[in-house]
Parts: sequence; C-alpha cells; structure tokens
Amino acid sequence: MKMNSETQAIRLARLVQKHIQSPLYELVLPSVMIQSKKLKKLSRGDLLLTGFDRLDLLLMDGEKICANAQLKKSDKRYSTEIIDLPKDTEKQYDSKKYKNLMISFGKVQSKVLEPGQTIDITHLNLERVTLVLKGKKVAEGSLVSVDKEIAIEIEKVN
Repeated sequence: MKMNSETQAIRLARLVQKHIQSPLYELVLPSVMIQSKKLKKLSRGDLLLTGFDRLDLLLMDGEKICANAQLKKSDKRYSTEIIDLPKDTEKQYDSKKYKNLMISFGKVQSKVLEPGQTIDITHLNLERVTLVLKGKKVAEGSLVSVDKEIAIEIEKVN
C-alpha cells in the first residue's frame, strides 16, 4: 500500500514533534527554611506552615530561579503566567540549624521564558506538593489553609 506525499509529510512532522524537547522547569513555591531537627521528626499528619498568604510561584532549573510566575485561570483551566525574569538570584544556603526546603508541584515544559508567556499546567494537581531537599524527595503532602496562611499537611514521609 502506497502513502501519498502529504500523508508522509504529516507523519514525519508528528514524529519530529514527538522528539523535540522543550526545557523542563520545576514549578515551585518560594523555598522555606525549616529547622534540621524538625525536618528529621517530620511525620504523617504534621502541618508545615510556610509563612505565605498568597500563591507566588517560581520556575526553577535545578537551584537556579528562571522566572517568577502567577496562577492564571481562564475557562475553568489553570495556567501559569510568567511575571518577570530575575536578573540575579541569591542562592540560599543551608546551615547546621536550618535547611532550605523546596515545595514542588511538578515539572512543566516551555520553549520560551518571557514576561506574559503562559504555560499549561493542567497536568498538575495544584493541591498536591512534594517537599525536596538537595534534589531528594523528603515528603509528600497537600496544600491547606491555616489561619489564612498556606500550609502543607504531610501525607507521606520518604
């Protein structure tokens, strides 16, 4: 059976699109400092207060902040809109007493990072987060509100 050239071109285009990878970024809340001893005692059912009263988001590549973003809702669907690109970011260092904890929603892809750009996040569950310390999963949980402040209820400790 012969395929005509238009069908071949469409199939080739689809094949190429599947293999073109956009950069992956971690969609996170701003990092939270937590006492080392409290981190070691973290258990299911614990509440971790973040100190945030609104949902500011960051796009990160490893330890580098690539963009500041905000949640955007249109037609009952959520996306992330890039607000700005930080010129310089200060790296937060751990100490013996405190650890820098990343709160991740998951990975997103974007070919372009520029203010006003929107990124589809419909594949993410914005109620569930993963707590990450130095690239390793520490715990999983869900976002809750405690006295009008964003908190994380720990559901699983790794």
